[in-house]
Amino acid sequence: MRVSIGGRLRQLRLVPALAALLLASPAAAGGEAGPISLRDQGFFWVGVRPTHVETKGPGDAVVPGTTIQGQMYVGFQLPAEKRHPYPLVLVHGGGGQATDWMGTPDGRDGWLDYFLAAGFDVYFVDRPGLGRSPNTAGYTAAAAPPTTELIANTFTARSKQYPGGGGVGTAEVASHTASSEPGMSAPDAVLKDNLAELLDRIGPAILVVHSNGGPSGWLAMEARPDLVKGVLAIEPVGISMQLQQLLTFSPALPSGQKLSLEPRPPEREGLDPCSLQAADDVRTVPAFTGKPILFVGAPESIFTANIHCAAQLFAQLGASTRLARLADYGIEGNGHFMNEELNNGEIATKVFIPWLAGIE
Repeated sequence: MRVSIGGRLRQLRLVPALAALLLASPAAAGGEAGPISLRDQGFFWVGVRPTHVETKGPGDAVVPGTTIQGQMYVGFQLPAEKRHPYPLVLVHGGGGQATDWMGTPDGRDGWLDYFLAAGFDVYFVDRPGLGRSPNTAGYTAAAAPPTTELIANTFTARSKQYPGGGGVGTAEVASHTASSEPGMSAPDAVLKDNLAELLDRIGPAILVVHSNGGPSGWLAMEARPDLVKGVLAIEPVGISMQLQQLLTFSPALPSGQKLSLEPRPPEREGLDPCSLQAADDVRTVPAFTGKPILFVGAPESIFTANIHCAAQLFAQLGASTRLARLADYGIEGNGHFMNEELNNGEIATKVFIPWLAGIE
């Protein structure tokens, strides 16, 4: 990505031999999204919760102090030519971080670049306990970090578009795993409050969520329904029982109970059966009413066979849902980490940006 800020192109001054070497290296590749000029960029924190603690000082004396818990890092980049009314809020998946949006393991532009080039103001977060949002003793104890074997065997090796082939021993899978932490440790209630604070600060926005970032979209709609204009949901995690306790249902869902679902037969061969609400016992989430949600599914993903179930359940809950399977756009071979794959730009320009640009 070549970025100019305030009209000044930021680039390194290199001796010719070194410049030639770097420009020939995949690590120096990029620019596929086109030139990007920014009017501003930076970061801030939401969810900063001062917490009083006592620590041991000299001679085992008790020393009072204040730590910070619950914080969430928010970065932003704002294009010089803003062409859309609503900014995007990018929420990464799994145990990842905002770098998931910024590039690929083989050095190409990430979806962040494509969104900026299309004229969207963009905010990107590290969910609490991940990336630049520190883990704290107040969260659930973290599990062991993921292995390259888990990443490859569950996700990347299934793909026909993952750079380097997606195998366990490849540098690209190692690069992906390098940014991965054990996963969620902060309570969903912390995330919900942080998203509310972020939206209060930046105003109406569209959430773009991937995988385990999915609940951020649902919590944001619940917390600030007037400020969420839509959700681009890229193979998102749905609504767990724990998350259901943070949503307001109509009729009300009794405390400690989960949404009542019943199995439906598969729609066709190759698709999983869905668990949906009974036709005569449907609860809605008023905050979801009429909200446009685009569910996106990849053809080689572990979610290929059931992404339609999420779209149908959220339609029952009151949202205005649409399902976009990449294959319907002539885009083939992708897996769950399509953000990093060889045709990530085609996905952004053919599927994401036209839908995002249509939200009013």
